[in-house]
Amino acid sequence: MAITSPCAGTDGPACGPIRRRGSSMRLHDPGFLAALETRLQNGEHLALYGPRGSGKSTVLAELESRLARAHVPCGRATVTASLDDVTRALASAYPAVDTLEVARRTARYRLWTAADRRAGVLLLDHLDCVSNAMVSFLRRLHGGVVGVLSAVDVDDHRERQNMKPWRFGALSVRMPLTPTRRLRRFLHARRESLHLPPLVPEEEQRLVAAAKGRPGWIVQCTDLAREERYWHERRLFLTVLCTDTETAVRYGALELVRPSLPRH
Repeated sequence: MAITSPCAGTDGPACGPIRRRGSSMRLHDPGFLAALETRLQNGEHLALYGPRGSGKSTVLAELESRLARAHVPCGRATVTASLDDVTRALASAYPAVDTLEVARRTARYRLWTAADRRAGVLLLDHLDCVSNAMVSFLRRLHGGVVGVLSAVDVDDHRERQNMKPWRFGALSVRMPLTPTRRLRRFLHARRESLHLPPLVPEEEQRLVAAAKGRPGWIVQCTDLAREERYWHERRLFLTVLCTDTETAVRYGALELVRPSLPRH
């Protein structure tokens, strides 16, 4: 089996800068990222859960960079919907392991053996559809073999109930929301970097309130606000913009909110 690289019970403050189109700002307490890194290097399995757009993917990307600087084997899956996604991420952490032209089970055994010799970290973003096979394999990585951080999108009580991190032996870690003051500064930075018209206080207040502590919501909102259809005489159509942003963030599909291009 050819393994290619993946597609590119504790609550506390999270950290990590948001970098997008020229704006960079640290939005959370940096101590949380260091604590996560330590726990992962100790072999713990954690499930980082929170709303879409709250910054979980940014935390995973920052952890990947930190672990690379520390020369710790680390693999990251940007989407985790099957055991093959987990396998590809693990293969990227141990690139010297020969997984070509072998069965999937053999490839996973070789990767597990490499991790048993030298402990690493596995970062699984957007974890979904946890199969029995995936649960079994993740449990095999316990005991100091590989630390695992799974990011799980949870927007409501039903999704929280269905999460069940104990199935794959993980402890829950809540992704806290970004404080309003920092979110407002981030909105200012995004607006300036994208050269958007100035916002009146009422517009700014409504956008920050609609974001509900999610920096990813601000990123999506300001990206959409670059389109002329959301403006009239340099004032925003706030209700439409907020509705479209929420749809794009929740479902990850801009085609749901952007008008179809005319066919020629």
